[in-house]
Amino acid sequence: MKINAMVIDLYKDSGGPLKSNTAGPNTAALIVRFAEILDQLEPQGIDNFHTIWVKAHRPKFRQYYDRHYGYDEPYPEASPKTLNSAQEEYEAFYPLPNVWYQLSVKHFTKRSDEEFYAFFIDHNCVFTIKDSKTNPVLEAEDLLAWAIREAEAFVSEVLKGTCEKNILNKIPYIYRKGKIKRKDLWEVCPKSKKDFFKPYDKREIKKFFRYFSSETPGNAMLTEMTTRIYYEACAVIYKALDMQRETPAYNYVETDAERERYGGVHQTPKEQYYALAEGRDDGLKNVPMDDPAAFEAWTRYEGPYYKFNGSHPWEIIPSFSTSFSMHLYPEKSESNGWYFGLAGNSDIRAPETIVAANALYEAGYPVVVYGTDEIIARIEGTDYIPVVPITEYTFFRECINLPEGDTGLAVAKKTIWKFDEYRLN
Repeated sequence: MKINAMVIDLYKDSGGPLKSNTAGPNTAALIVRFAEILDQLEPQGIDNFHTIWVKAHRPKFRQYYDRHYGYDEPYPEASPKTLNSAQEEYEAFYPLPNVWYQLSVKHFTKRSDEEFYAFFIDHNCVFTIKDSKTNPVLEAEDLLAWAIREAEAFVSEVLKGTCEKNILNKIPYIYRKGKIKRKDLWEVCPKSKKDFFKPYDKREIKKFFRYFSSETPGNAMLTEMTTRIYYEACAVIYKALDMQRETPAYNYVETDAERERYGGVHQTPKEQYYALAEGRDDGLKNVPMDDPAAFEAWTRYEGPYYKFNGSHPWEIIPSFSTSFSMHLYPEKSESNGWYFGLAGNSDIRAPETIVAANALYEAGYPVVVYGTDEIIARIEGTDYIPVVPITEYTFFRECINLPEGDTGLAVAKKTIWKFDEYRLN
């Protein structure tokens, strides 16, 4: 089979972070040879990891059509509508005459004295040798024979000192990794600045800069900490973010006495916490509301009230990943007392964190915002945003792919690009 980008993509898609194929005996021998060639170069990671850049021609349209549409509607019988749809899809998948890939391999000796190998395409693990997992067996002699030829040519360029000139500098920007200062991105792509500030409130930003110029509590330390103080601080945040709602408290029923204490409100601060927080509280709900000694013992995983059930008591606004959640930690300074540590500096959560921090400060609570410098740098545009290849997703990641057209060219000129260095071993 003649290798082109569509063939490579089919192999690439057969692997991934959580799946791969066991190399058949012929393919395994070729993977070992591929690794031997690249072992002439210095490793680029642990376990003798090597990666090289290669390019392949995109498939012809007829090849693409036959593969993806031909079974349902053979090419000679294809309707204009089907042909147009296939053509649009083909041009979207293969906009350039050539497609660039990273071929990688690693190998190491296992405890059983067997040599483990893994072969990757664009960091998708496609083949393994001597893997402990049971994977489908696949032969790909055509792919590996081509990969070996490319590896030999790549190493030859390194030996001659011409790798950067003849290969790396020819890789289109859309496949490269780099970083761009946020201000520079805003300058050449004003829409990105508008989109960035859309979830922010300018008044809240001004207050945040005034209250939290450094990671130090702005108000006097608390002499003690109790569960009541903690729940009430959480309620301040929920109110500031307009999160109070009819959602019932999870696995908690409030007492009449507590409800009366707060004037008969629909939800007490404790109920709000159990309606909105992550929920795995390690027994926090059982700690007496106004007993500082019991609370402190509980924070040390001691006392009769601590019951492990997941250790997420401080995750007051959960998300699909703790990286995007908001956490409120009760922190104790041995010399000065208690304060709150507020964490939520991811680009997605930061707008809410700013509002929450301001509300706590204005309510008189001592609070430190973790990652203050990062939040401020992001707002001022002095931080750097990673630019990643089109083969990498940017969904829920603070990074970008290179935009299309003239904007992409302008961004590319402002980007600091980085390649791995290749040296002889």
